[in-house]
Amino acid sequence: MKITKEIILDDLENDRLPLPTLPEVALRVRDTVDDEDATIKDVAQIIETDAALSARIIQVANSALYRGLSSADNVQNATMRMGLNTVRNLTTSLVMKQLFQATHPVVDNFLRNAWKQSTDVAALSAMIAKNYTSLESDSALLAGLTHSIGLSPILVKAESDAELLSDVPALEKLLYELYPTVGSEILKRWDFSEHLVKVPAEHLNIHRDGNQGRADYTDIVQVALIQTTAGGKGPLSKVNEDEVSALDRLGMREGIEEIDMSGGVIEVEEIKDAIF
Repeated sequence: MKITKEIILDDLENDRLPLPTLPEVALRVRDTVDDEDATIKDVAQIIETDAALSARIIQVANSALYRGLSSADNVQNATMRMGLNTVRNLTTSLVMKQLFQATHPVVDNFLRNAWKQSTDVAALSAMIAKNYTSLESDSALLAGLTHSIGLSPILVKAESDAELLSDVPALEKLLYELYPTVGSEILKRWDFSEHLVKVPAEHLNIHRDGNQGRADYTDIVQVALIQTTAGGKGPLSKVNEDEVSALDRLGMREGIEEIDMSGGVIEVEEIKDAIF
């Protein structure tokens, strides 16, 4: 079966395109945090059912984003340091990698590269939020990790079209045209906030006006994507930075080359290590 843009959009509109669901542990943490009677201990106990997630939550708590005077040596201490809302976002972020899996080698290669790029964008997004805005670093991290989530169901759908899989330029063109729309729909179904839902949909538009002229998470992800893919491959890899209005809203017009240094290269790498 030949896979086209029209077929995928029709499947999406008519609920025939299988979309990924959030892993159970992320749903349980989100539901518990949304309960006004929830305690730090309640949330920590859910996270502790997943040993790998527990280790990474502690690692993030001790990273440049949240590091305190002493180390957080268990999940409860890490949760107390970061707060329930932050831990809710981080839990979702840290289980995202499960959604970038495939069995077909071509699709698997695309998804591996997409996850690597997403972690690069997410780590830099978190540091941009921390150093240039009053927006939440954990939400910026999550925005960076989910900006290209729409790639996954498109690639899975493409597995049934051998001709398309063998034509990399055609496949890339299809992905770049569709992943913003598909990604936004996924985040809507996950009940993400409006500010995060619009990141996949709008992050490729360098002429957008932000949140009524103010910087938002889409601006942050857009600039992080430009910085991490400059000179490489991708829809914003060769963009003219003079046309990127997000740099003005973030106050980074004069300092795009200094982004990594604003938080330190080591700090950005710490965050990437924790989420990759």
